[in-house]
This record gives sequence, structure tokens and C-alpha cells, in this order.
Amino acid sequence: MTPELEDWKEWKRHCARALCSEDAQRRLAAFAHSRFRVQLRRQIAATSLLHADAGRQQPTAEDAWHLFESYAALTTTRQGKRYKDWIFARVSDSSTSPFDTIQSGASLIMRSVVRAHLRTEYAHRRSVSFDQPVGDGSLTLGDLLASTTDPADAATGEHDSMAKTHAARLFSELSHRERVGLLAKCMGISLANASVLSAAGCRKSVLSQTVRDLFTRIKESLLREFQEDGPDAVMAFSTMVLSGLEACIYSWKSSEKNLPQCFHSVEGNQQ
Repeated sequence: MTPELEDWKEWKRHCARALCSEDAQRRLAAFAHSRFRVQLRRQIAATSLLHADAGRQQPTAEDAWHLFESYAALTTTRQGKRYKDWIFARVSDSSTSPFDTIQSGASLIMRSVVRAHLRTEYAHRRSVSFDQPVGDGSLTLGDLLASTTDPADAATGEHDSMAKTHAARLFSELSHRERVGLLAKCMGISLANASVLSAAGCRKSVLSQTVRDLFTRIKESLLREFQEDGPDAVMAFSTMVLSGLEACIYSWKSSEKNLPQCFHSVEGNQQ
């Protein structure tokens, strides 16, 4: 059950979901529930939580929305704008539809909501309580580590780390022919180059199709895995993944001894 654009506008207009129509309330709560569960699964997998019940104690749709709405209403950006206002303010600067932009922003906020929920409710291995006194006891560890990071800024760092991991996994699954073709594309060497074709062990038409299929596979896998985050986020993440994949392929080139000379030439033979 997905909210409609009018549901989001109604929420903005009435300030609270409880004042919206029953249909809008159901769709908005379903959105929050779905996004919360996705982020909970991702963040638990990435942070090795100590509490065994962290992944099993799923919040209700009402709880998920309450956490989201409270965070959006009470937390502000560094410029002092409420995140609820920030969600809608992005529409004027986005190249995507208002609906996709709003839901993408809401999904971005949900990352911070889940992160805060996990930090509050569940301890990590080797963790030290933020309430532990420091020095003379007038300050706690939480006072010293208070974060001023915007969700958008935090998401960039999180995405960068996720992209590198995703790129490394993709690279490990590439065949030798795919690696040769990808390296040629990254270096600007023609896929018709005789040495490239010899290294790939196929004709130009086959290698060209191999590279096209590779990029299609990458695109489809990213769309499947991150479709909840919205088109803007998927596009940005795809760029990061491709950059990470390029780093992997150049690292492979440095260690691969049997590649033809054209891959080791500074200029790169274009023919």
C-alpha cells in the first residue's frame, strides 16, 4: 500500500497524520512500516548488534509512523529547517516528480530514525554507555559525542561505504571476459582492439554484448535493492558503485600479469 501525492500534501497541510483522512492515514503508516523494516534489516546487518531480539522485535505501523513523524517534526537541519519542511522543500530543486522527491526524502529521514531507534534501544558489542560520566562527572560520554550531522550528510557516508562493498561483491562475480571488457571501457580502449579481443577470447560483437549485459545487470540489481530510496538516491548510489567498480578493475589490472600491453600503455591504444 503506497501513499499518493495527495496523502503527503494532506499530512503537510494538517501537520499531523492523525488529522488526515482514514485512507491517507493507512497509506502513510504502511509507507513508514515498510521503510522502517527495510532500514532495520540493513542497519542490523551492518552493525552487529548485541541484542538478539533487535531484528525480531518489529514495530507496528503505528509505532513506525510515530517515530518518523516525531523525528521529522522535532529535528532540524543545520540551517534550522525542520526535516518535515525539508522533505517538501526539495521538490523545487529536484529533476524528478514531486511524489518521487517527497518519498525519497522521507526514506532518507527514515534512515536516521532507525539509526536513532537502534542507538537508543539496543547496545552494540564492546559498547560503552553514553550515560557514563567523564572526567569530574559533570559531563557524560553522550555530551562529548553529541552529533550535529544531518541525515543527508550521514547518508552520503553510509552510501559511500555501502557502494564500495557492493562494488567489491559485483567485481568478485565478474568473469574474466567481463573484466577485460570493463577495463577496456574504463581506459577508453576500443572493444575492437585485436589485443583486447584476444585477451577476452571472443569476437567484437560478443564482447560488446557482454559489456552491455554487464551494465544492464548492474542497473537492474541496484534498482531492485534500493528502489525504496527513490530515483535520485538510486542514481547517486549507482554512480558511487560504478566508481567503486572502476577502482576494483584498476586494482585488478595492476595485479594481473597476463594482460596485453595496450592495457599498460599510458596513452592506451585506441585501435
